[in-house]
Amino acid sequence: MNEINIWNRTLEQTKQLPFGTRVCAGKNGDTGTFLGVNCSGTIVVAWDNSKHSKDAKMLSCLVEYAFS
Repeated sequence: MNEINIWNRTLEQTKQLPFGTRVCAGKNGDTGTFLGVNCSGTIVVAWDNSKHSKDAKMLSCLVEYAFS
């Protein structure tokens, strides 16, 4: 699977990514699912290596944060 390297993108380019896009943090970096960029400019990703990334309640909180 080809993830998009978010470290190679500007914040404006990252904001344009569709919800659910597979991303990585640098070459051979951690991978995850892009959830959005909130109003303060924080990039929100559900990282695959997080122990809570599959927890529906935690994922819901992250999505809410991404849209805040």
